[in-house]
Amino acid sequence: MKNKNKQTKFPVARIKKIMQKDEEVGKVAQATPVVISKALELFLQHVVEASSSVTKSRGAKRVEPYHLKHAIHTTEMLDFLKEIVENVPDPTNGGAIPEKGADGDGKKRKRTRGKAKAKKEETEEERTDEGDEQEDD
Repeated sequence: MKNKNKQTKFPVARIKKIMQKDEEVGKVAQATPVVISKALELFLQHVVEASSSVTKSRGAKRVEPYHLKHAIHTTEMLDFLKEIVENVPDPTNGGAIPEKGADGDGKKRKRTRGKAKAKKEETEEERTDEGDEQEDD
């Protein structure tokens, strides 16, 4: 028999824990989480292949969320996912895709500082301003 770790790509123990959280599920046979892990792997493979073919057909180099949306809408087997992706903007249907830069110039935006750090810097600036005012007196 093969090593169990080599058989699946998803954690079997975690799948078993998730299954046992349901009160209606009684005992879980040892092979059941392994089979579910393999089914999950094959399902995701199908979704990724469908999304990849949409990406290639549109001449893009990167799989974007709207490629996944288009793959779900055009694949009958994935119909049950339609309501999950309905809010994903699609540029072919007039949906707006946010620009990479803040000005729409294609440049990456700089990261903003966290609120706590910005507030700390603000109070330090106020202290130095107060010190400057006192020196002027």
